Amino acid sequence: KVANDNGIKVDAVAGWQNWAEEGHLYKPGAVLDYVIAFNRENEEKFRGFQYDVEVYLLPEYKTNKEEVLTNFLDLIDKSVTKINYSNLQFSVVIPEFYDDSTLETQVFKYKGKMRHTLEHLLNVLERRSGSKIIVMSYRNFANGEDGSIKISEDEVYVANNYSTKVIIAQETGDFPPSYITFNRKSKTYFDSQVALIVKAFENEQSFGGIATHYVNTYLELK
Repeated sequence: KVANDNGIKVDAVAGWQNWAEEGHLYKPGAVLDYVIAFNRENEEKFRGFQYDVEVYLLPEYKTNKEEVLTNFLDLIDKSVTKINYSNLQFSVVIPEFYDDSTLETQVFKYKGKMRHTLEHLLNVLERRSGSKIIVMSYRNFANGEDGSIKISEDEVYVANNYSTKVIIAQETGDFPPSYITFNRKSKTYFDSQVALIVKAFENEQSFGGIATHYVNTYLELK
């Protein structure tokens, strides 16, 4: 209520690396059911529901990426079906290497189509109008071959063919390696790099803006 009174919308965010795996699917189901029920029963409501299910952190991802990523897509697909019976917006957090710009992931067949994870995900999210992908494009510099702009281009350009919006996320928490975060950088420098990202993508129809992780460490930037 306090957030809404100040013009701030609130999304419910949940997830863990194993939530798409057999034996753990009840967890996202329970959380999503709770959020849907919360909106139905309360005057103050969540704007949306966001998954942060980072399956690439699982040990089995190294040996069987296709199975792990297929399970992830199945989770999103089932969740879209459930969310379609609610008023929630839907967003999904992904790393910046689910596309074809690196050799980290390869094309694989899902629902009869050979695609990278990014396009498979975009196809699934087409079933839910207003969906968003939040790409963890964590660099503390916008330009250059490994800058936030370059590592986000594929996501933005591919998504131009879909209705889902792409939000470019930046990190301000205290995490290694140092080049992924604006922690200990100035607020002026952070703003300058974000401005470069916005300028690079503002005319792309899929570009949905910037996300910042976390709010407390962002507010601590001087």
